[in-house]
Amino acid sequence: MRFFAALAVVLCHVGYQFTNTSSVNVAESYGYIGVSFFFVLSGLVLTWSYSGQSAQRFVCRRLCRIWPLQFLVALFAFTALASQEKGASTAGHVLEVVLLQAWSPKQKIYFGGNGVSWSLSCELFFYVLFPLVIRPLRRLSGRGLLLSTLGTVAVMAIAPAVALGYGVSAPIYYWLFFVFPPYRFGEFFLGMILARAVQLGLRVPRPQLSQLVACGCLGGVVYALTRYTVSTGSDVSRPYVALFVLPFLLVLILGAVTLDVSSVPSWLSARPLLRLGEWSFALYLVHKPIFLLTEQWNWWNRATGVFGDVAGFCGFCALIVAAAALLYYGVERPLERALRRAPDHLAQLFAMASNPVSGGVHPRRGLRHRRGANLGCRVRRATMSASAPGVIDGGEALSLESRHSGVGS
Repeated sequence: MRFFAALAVVLCHVGYQFTNTSSVNVAESYGYIGVSFFFVLSGLVLTWSYSGQSAQRFVCRRLCRIWPLQFLVALFAFTALASQEKGASTAGHVLEVVLLQAWSPKQKIYFGGNGVSWSLSCELFFYVLFPLVIRPLRRLSGRGLLLSTLGTVAVMAIAPAVALGYGVSAPIYYWLFFVFPPYRFGEFFLGMILARAVQLGLRVPRPQLSQLVACGCLGGVVYALTRYTVSTGSDVSRPYVALFVLPFLLVLILGAVTLDVSSVPSWLSARPLLRLGEWSFALYLVHKPIFLLTEQWNWWNRATGVFGDVAGFCGFCALIVAAAALLYYGVERPLERALRRAPDHLAQLFAMASNPVSGGVHPRRGLRHRRGANLGCRVRRATMSASAPGVIDGGEALSLESRHSGVGS
């Protein structure tokens, strides 16, 4: 599912280049709802897979996942695409490198460089809050989870209305309710609540049918939004678009999780889709830079008819998927593994230097024993990625794997 959410974001950013129909362009512009999907999925996966590690270790592991590739793509945007991207100052570049750009209300900063990485700035904020929120969340009963859900949705609905009532300017409104990390935390928190509800036994009946219905409803919402925008000439406010689609996103994800925990196979578990899901984080990060670069070379021409437009978009998708795969295998995964292993290697070197005679205990074995002793058991690890805009992967999920339902696809 991640791949399709990333594809929606791609359509939002570059679809206009490949279509000449105004209604289609409007429908594509609502593809930003894919970011909401990533935030919800990120909250769900991290809650399900959380094993009680310290806050410092948790945040460090998440940074090892999202920061290396983001940093390299940002450097590319700062240099090769400096004339194309929204020009940020040196301070803006620094904020993007350290993933703090979403805290600035200036569009040239939060969309500067590689503009899509603003969502990773939100994710970093989520990671910092997560260890503080997960423990009280785990103590909630089903009723407490329901009240938390209603309260979160109420805040997300009321806050934009209050801002409009106070006459907040359009640029600040856009930043507050689309980019600002504390507001977007609501979607992440709903994902956390959903994961906890699943742990308490929540399932959706007929999950595959529920997913089909949710997809149909999402299409219906986008169609209604498109008709409204075409007829009135104005877009629906972004925070309310997110609220319109959130129930269907939650059902879609819950259906996938229900299939997964029930070990029921799904078409989303096909190997090609699982691979596309793994590459979705890299695809999300590189699609805009690749488009801007190839646009400089005049690769895309809209004056070619419907067939030419479709062929051009398919060619662009093939290009960014190939680039994402290369970055996943050549950069993203190797750097993540190296950075995650670095603390253990340093600890081993320190132990060997401070105590050359270890009493017959191999330093590596000693470290493994201490890690296991914190849990009193051997943790079974499986990967379930939830990369985002963001987007973002789920790290070490326990039993919730993507091989059945394709929740990570």
